[in-house]
Amino acid sequence: MPQDRPRTIKMVEKLKKFLQGISLKLAMVSLVLILFVTTLSSLVVIRLVDNFLLRELVHRGRAISLSAAIPAGYSILAGERLALDNLAVKIRESQPDLVYLAIVDINGIVVAHDELALVGTPYQEKKGTPVPAAEGAEVSLVERSGEENYTFRTPIEFAGRRVGDVYLGIDAATLHLARRAARLQLFLVSALMVILGVGGAFLLSGFITNPVKRLARGVSAIKNGGYGVTIEVTSHDELGELTHNFNQMSQMILEQKENLECTARDLERSSLSTVRILAAAIDARDQYTFGHSARVARLSLRIGTALGLEDDQLTDLEMACFLHDVGKIRVPDLILNKEGPLDDREYRLVRCHPDQGAEILSIAESLHKYIPVVLHHHEWYDGSGYPAGLQGEDIPLYAQIVALADCYDAITTSRPYRPGASREEAIAEIRRFRGTQFSPVLTDLFSDILVDYQHDEELSFMVKAV
Repeated sequence: MPQDRPRTIKMVEKLKKFLQGISLKLAMVSLVLILFVTTLSSLVVIRLVDNFLLRELVHRGRAISLSAAIPAGYSILAGERLALDNLAVKIRESQPDLVYLAIVDINGIVVAHDELALVGTPYQEKKGTPVPAAEGAEVSLVERSGEENYTFRTPIEFAGRRVGDVYLGIDAATLHLARRAARLQLFLVSALMVILGVGGAFLLSGFITNPVKRLARGVSAIKNGGYGVTIEVTSHDELGELTHNFNQMSQMILEQKENLECTARDLERSSLSTVRILAAAIDARDQYTFGHSARVARLSLRIGTALGLEDDQLTDLEMACFLHDVGKIRVPDLILNKEGPLDDREYRLVRCHPDQGAEILSIAESLHKYIPVVLHHHEWYDGSGYPAGLQGEDIPLYAQIVALADCYDAITTSRPYRPGASREEAIAEIRRFRGTQFSPVLTDLFSDILVDYQHDEELSFMVKAV
């Protein structure tokens, strides 16, 4: 019914929570340990009982053999066939699990047997698996007519000399039944131990897990912003001490939270300031391009905003703009400030600044995410750029954006050997390389942005500090 649905959902949630809880896990661990110990103990006991029952059967068979071998010696020498037959029949009748009994003379001829038809025939001894036996007897496990029996061979001696042998077989089913009965009793005892152990495990898990659950609720409260939460201490053992320490830790977290937030803000401001100072220092080395990184950042942000980048993405893009020429630190000042076109050697040195910039940023792991822009902002869309010759969309997006802004600022900035171009001239020049140096899509977008772009517009929160 519809009104029972919330109750069913609640029961399912409780069951799921129980199945995922520490109580069940602790109980299962205890159960596994109990089962392991019980199983191991049972195996050891079964082995001991099996060996004990086998030894008892061997001793019994040895005793029966001796009871036949001692009087049989005189009867064999005296030729008293009737006495030997009576001896074999009486022993056979007194032992229900005795399969057969044969008295054999020194020549291997049966002189007495519980089956009279076999008297006077050669005894057919069957080989079997030897079994450790009592002294003075040979015992083996033999299969006769599809059934197993333990065969005993005991020598008949009279006046110090051997005159024959006694052979008898005891049905192995006797041993199997005894073992089965012992194992059944052992199983019942083990099952009782497991049941008691499971109950004890759940009881013990409750004593241990209840304080842990309270701690878990306290941790969840802190995770959800409930700083300063305290938990009642209900015991003086290790769990009570843990709860007390948790309460102290909760207060410390509350006190340190504001300190950490303040420190994080200081570190962020320090990091950003360092990048701004570095960018300004790089630009200042070239007297004709001072403020280049700031202008590139401003233009790149306009493109990124038009592309719909998120705030954190725009921040990364802006930081990359400030760092895109960091490799020029290794370019000599004479080349950077040369009043005229660069020769081939000087041009090759300048072309190395993307690789050198990437190498510099690789030192600090926190700056690794800016390496693609630093390394690839001189790649061309048709693959003829440097240093890797990337082509098309293989060029990172931020690097394509910075390449456009970098080129525009370079065209519009005056140099000793040429004046800076106007906005219209710069747009025309950039569009001339649409599809070769620059992405067609980004070129069209950038051209639209430049139509109403003001060079003195407000800078971002990062650029204003430079």
